[in-house]
Amino acid sequence: MTISVARTALLGAACVVALSLSGWNAVAADLRLGSNFGDTHSSTRALKDVFATKVEELTQGRHTVSVFANSELGQTSEMVNQAQSGINFGVYVSTAFYNSQVPQLGVTNLPFVFSDRETAFKVIDGPMGEQLKPLFEEKGLVVLGFMELGFRHITNSKRAIVEPDDVAGLKIRLQSNPVHIATFNLLGASPVALDGTEIFAALSQGVIDGQENPYSVINNLRLYDARQRYVSETGHFFDIIVFAVSKSVLEGMTPEDREAVIEAGRLATAEQRRIAAEDEAANRAAVEAKGVEITVLTPEQREAFQAATAPVYDQVREALGQDLVDTFLSAIAAAK
Repeated sequence: MTISVARTALLGAACVVALSLSGWNAVAADLRLGSNFGDTHSSTRALKDVFATKVEELTQGRHTVSVFANSELGQTSEMVNQAQSGINFGVYVSTAFYNSQVPQLGVTNLPFVFSDRETAFKVIDGPMGEQLKPLFEEKGLVVLGFMELGFRHITNSKRAIVEPDDVAGLKIRLQSNPVHIATFNLLGASPVALDGTEIFAALSQGVIDGQENPYSVINNLRLYDARQRYVSETGHFFDIIVFAVSKSVLEGMTPEDREAVIEAGRLATAEQRRIAAEDEAANRAAVEAKGVEITVLTPEQREAFQAATAPVYDQVREALGQDLVDTFLSAIAAAK
């Protein structure tokens, strides 16, 4: 090969690299999404069945989507960072894993703040959600959808939990979420922050006594096979999945493809919420069928948990600001 031919080949390769790095609109691209949720979780199903299909259809095949569930792309915090940097296109995980990027999101994690999913989504789909979205963009992420993870309940291997004192002394796995941890400290638990990939082993080995998650996760992770004999339907947090993508990659697309991806995200979010609501009873029944003892709190017992965790509200006001918390609570009151 002559020097001139070699130089031409190198320049051509450099152009391809430059296009793929700085101009996603110039070449077809596979958009990689990562999560810690399993293949059967409603979020994964909606993204595979709706988002991936619609992106390919609306961009006429210029973009395809690959969904990597089960933490295939790394631990949860790593996947968020991958989306921020543009290494991967997006991530769909619980609000807890965006804390270091958007601490204001913690206001949605207040205990016992939502009475039902309808109120939660009226608030997050309204001005409150619009106030939060730009904070993600400042960190290199664009929110394509707020999905449902659901009401979180406590499971453990020791005893039925019917009152706050029953939680005292239990080693409970929590997400690395300041509001969640503060809440369980008030209940007298010993919170242990672990990535989702570590829950089953830690429970099986008795390193921790319990954890808290929605029924979808309890069933997907088969926690009844990890010494979890008791579930208490505390519904202490209503958790949201944030489906966020790389701002730099999204902005590198043509306007038409960018709008197509945003529309696909909207459709997938609506479908995920529908599936999640539909799956709730089935996941609960599956857990109960495994012999797990389920405790449903009376209104009075639930009020006792609310009273025990109420000081968290003042802690969040101090950490995130009085105005943010008051705006959020006002939005909830207006949505009911």
